[in-house]
Amino acid sequence: MDVGYKDNKLEKLCTNQREMQRKRPDIQKKLRLRINALRAAETLGDLVADDPGGAWHDLHGKRAGTWAGELSGNWRLLVEPTPNALSAVDATVVDIEDYH
Repeated sequence: MDVGYKDNKLEKLCTNQREMQRKRPDIQKKLRLRINALRAAETLGDLVADDPGGAWHDLHGKRAGTWAGELSGNWRLLVEPTPNALSAVDATVVDIEDYH
Protein backbone atom coordinates (compact mmCIF):
# COMPACT_ATOMS: atom_id res chain seq x y z
CA MET A 1 0.00 0.00 0.00
CA ASP A 2 1.00 3.59 -0.46
CA VAL A 3 1.18 5.03 3.05
CA GLY A 4 0.79 8.72 3.79
CA TYR A 5 0.63 10.60 7.06
CA LYS A 6 -1.68 13.30 8.41
CA ASP A 7 1.26 15.58 9.20
CA ASN A 8 5.06 15.65 9.36
CA LYS A 9 5.15 15.15 13.14
CA LEU A 10 3.20 11.88 12.88
CA GLU A 11 5.29 10.75 9.91
CA LYS A 12 8.50 11.31 11.87
CA LEU A 13 7.14 9.37 14.85
CA CYS A 14 6.09 6.44 12.63
CA THR A 15 9.18 6.27 10.42
CA ASN A 16 12.13 7.48 12.49
CA GLN A 17 13.47 4.82 14.87
CA ARG A 18 15.09 7.37 17.19
CA GLU A 19 11.88 9.41 17.42
CA MET A 20 9.87 6.26 18.26
CA GLN A 21 12.31 5.33 21.01
CA ARG A 22 12.35 8.84 22.44
CA LYS A 23 8.61 9.59 22.39
CA ARG A 24 6.83 6.21 22.50
CA PRO A 25 9.13 3.44 23.78
CA ASP A 26 6.04 1.68 25.19
CA ILE A 27 4.65 0.94 21.71
CA GLN A 28 7.80 1.20 19.59
CA LYS A 29 8.02 -2.46 18.58
CA LYS A 30 4.34 -2.82 17.63
CA LEU A 31 4.27 0.54 15.87
CA ARG A 32 7.19 -0.52 13.68
CA LEU A 33 5.42 -3.85 12.93
CA ARG A 34 2.12 -2.15 12.01
CA ILE A 35 3.80 0.43 9.73
CA ASN A 36 5.83 -2.30 7.99
CA ALA A 37 2.67 -4.38 7.55
CA LEU A 38 0.91 -1.38 5.98
CA ARG A 39 3.76 -0.85 3.53
CA ALA A 40 3.99 -4.55 2.63
CA ALA A 41 0.27 -5.08 2.00
CA GLU A 42 -1.00 -4.56 -1.52
CA THR A 43 -4.55 -3.81 -0.37
CA LEU A 44 -6.39 -3.28 2.88
CA GLY A 45 -7.82 -6.80 2.56
CA ASP A 46 -4.29 -8.22 2.42
CA LEU A 47 -3.40 -6.31 5.57
CA VAL A 48 -6.22 -7.91 7.52
CA ALA A 49 -5.10 -11.39 6.42
CA ASP A 50 -1.30 -10.91 6.53
CA ASP A 51 -1.03 -9.05 9.86
CA PRO A 52 -3.32 -10.92 12.28
CA GLY A 53 -1.38 -9.58 15.28
CA GLY A 54 -2.61 -6.12 14.36
CA ALA A 55 -6.26 -7.14 14.81
CA TRP A 56 -7.12 -4.67 12.04
CA HIS A 57 -10.78 -3.66 12.05
CA ASP A 58 -13.00 -0.90 10.72
CA LEU A 59 -14.52 1.56 13.13
CA HIS A 60 -18.14 2.67 13.29
CA GLY A 61 -20.18 5.68 14.34
CA LYS A 62 -18.34 8.98 14.30
CA ARG A 63 -15.14 7.12 13.32
CA ALA A 64 -16.68 5.44 10.27
CA GLY A 65 -14.20 5.30 7.40
CA THR A 66 -11.26 4.72 9.74
CA TRP A 67 -9.48 1.44 10.45
CA ALA A 68 -7.54 0.60 13.60
CA GLY A 69 -4.56 -1.66 14.22
CA GLU A 70 -3.64 -2.75 17.74
CA LEU A 71 -0.43 -1.38 19.25
CA SER A 72 -0.87 -2.28 22.93
CA GLY A 73 -3.62 -2.50 25.52
CA ASN A 74 -5.93 0.29 24.42
CA TRP A 75 -3.57 2.07 22.00
CA ARG A 76 -4.41 1.88 18.28
CA LEU A 77 -2.87 3.07 15.02
CA LEU A 78 -5.68 4.83 13.13
CA VAL A 79 -5.65 4.69 9.33
CA GLU A 80 -8.01 6.09 6.70
CA PRO A 81 -7.94 3.94 3.53
CA THR A 82 -8.75 5.38 0.12
CA PRO A 83 -11.26 4.24 -0.97
CA ASN A 84 -12.83 2.90 2.22
CA ALA A 85 -12.97 -0.70 1.02
CA LEU A 86 -10.95 -3.89 1.34
CA SER A 87 -9.56 -3.14 -2.13
CA ALA A 88 -7.98 0.16 -0.95
CA VAL A 89 -4.39 0.63 -2.12
CA ASP A 90 -3.74 3.97 -0.38
CA ALA A 91 -3.88 4.71 3.33
CA THR A 92 -3.26 7.75 5.48
CA VAL A 93 -2.08 7.29 9.06
CA VAL A 94 -4.16 9.82 10.99
CA ASP A 95 -3.38 9.18 14.66
CA ILE A 96 -2.09 6.99 17.45
CA GLU A 97 -4.78 7.04 20.08
CA ASP A 98 -6.28 5.42 23.15
CA TYR A 99 -9.96 5.80 22.26
CA HIS A 100 -11.32 3.16 24.65
